[in-house]
Amino acid sequence: MFRITRLVPLAFGCLVPFAAQAASEDTAVWGGLHSQFKLNDRVSATVEVQKRFNNDASRLGQYLIRPSVSYGFSPTTRGSLGYAFVQTNPPGPAKTDEHRLWQQLTYRVAAFEGGAVLNGRTRLEQRRIDGRDDMGWRLRQQLRFSKPLTPKVSGVVWSEAFWAANTTDWGQREGLERWRNSVGVSVPLTSRLTLEPGYIHQWVRRPREDAVDHIVSLSLTAQF
Repeated sequence: MFRITRLVPLAFGCLVPFAAQAASEDTAVWGGLHSQFKLNDRVSATVEVQKRFNNDASRLGQYLIRPSVSYGFSPTTRGSLGYAFVQTNPPGPAKTDEHRLWQQLTYRVAAFEGGAVLNGRTRLEQRRIDGRDDMGWRLRQQLRFSKPLTPKVSGVVWSEAFWAANTTDWGQREGLERWRNSVGVSVPLTSRLTLEPGYIHQWVRRPREDAVDHIVSLSLTAQF
């Protein structure tokens, strides 16, 4: 019988190179609502809202709203265009308002016996900060594996690397910027609502000392 504990090595095995590095650590809670609207057989719209509480989950450190529209080229491949507004309010430095345009392709990588699937997501972002001149280009690559654990509940593991293509005057540095790895479950609450609780391990490259975040994530998806 498949056990969710078997997902953990897949999610976190790639973190070994970072384990020995000194880093500041924080605990956070991220809550998100994904609303999906089917416009026709191929076109859909999505609005995602997230609140991210950091500093041991004691304060709202980031707020994100991300609308998009997508087109289905096939049952397993979709292309999306979107915008994101991200307000970041770290302790000490002044808060920033970021505007992102992004393009995305989601696709099936492999399917396995028993209903397990491996999907990919490739996203290109163009990032601007209010009051700054430079635009930051960033590539995000995610692999997501899911497998049914019961007739309704699925185990989910995903890994996403963020690669900055250039250095900007507001702090983006070229190269691998951050890496997120997650393990969780997907639980349908109704025919239109799905809850996905999980744990995210996030490594972030910093100029002086890297950061590691331990994140409790709660994501609710609503389909209309």
